[in-house]
Amino acid sequence: MKDALALLSFDLEEFDIPGEFRRALPGPEQVAVTLVGLQRLTALLADRKIVSTFFSTAVLAMNAREAVRELGQTHEIASHGYAHTGFSASDPDRSKKVLEEITKKPVFGYRSPRFRPVADHLLRKAGYTYNSSENPTFLPGRYCRLFSPRKAYRKGDLIRIPVSVSPLIRFPCFWLAFKNTPPALFRTVAAWTLAEGGYLHLVFHPWEFADLDGYGLPRWISSPCGQELLDRLASFLDWLGARARFTTLADFSVAFLAQ
Repeated sequence: MKDALALLSFDLEEFDIPGEFRRALPGPEQVAVTLVGLQRLTALLADRKIVSTFFSTAVLAMNAREAVRELGQTHEIASHGYAHTGFSASDPDRSKKVLEEITKKPVFGYRSPRFRPVADHLLRKAGYTYNSSENPTFLPGRYCRLFSPRKAYRKGDLIRIPVSVSPLIRFPCFWLAFKNTPPALFRTVAAWTLAEGGYLHLVFHPWEFADLDGYGLPRWISSPCGQELLDRLASFLDWLGARARFTTLADFSVAFLAQ
């Protein structure tokens, strides 16, 4: 049995990123693009019998109730806030209630949109057990968290589960790096991080697996996308599955507490 763990997570959100490049899309189109990518992605995960964690916004879930309810039958559904753009102090609590009403299952985890900091007391009050709102690296124009903990840790009664970055140089193991790094190099970094920490935590978005031509996005965001990106992910997951066992963040947090 494999001792190393693979934590595969997806931010299930409205496709609002074109708005950052002055092309705002209507809400229904934002949801539709995400659902196209989600359908392709879940077919791949089902074929590989991989379980993962989907951090869904309440807005996405309310506009795709059946898809999210069905998704929750196999995968963990966690909260990605109420809406992907904007924030209020009530969002963690409101989003949790919406997702639990739709899935009929408890929601344990929270990840803030765009990895924005969120106050622990808001998550505790809402009843979350873990927070995955940290990407402990440097992302130009977004954040610099080079001195944040790299690995899962406990803060009070919350488990913090950052996205994986490599030892020493903190090379990020998230969606932008996966797209823009040669696959052989990304696997080298992933193997290094997995061997050093015993687990690898990755994050993607379902909308990445839709066809993104025509939305005015820079190539470092939009390429590869669709089937090309899905094929790259499939190859990587086969590689990773030979080295680690896939699990959800909720199950990982339970095992972390038991250590």
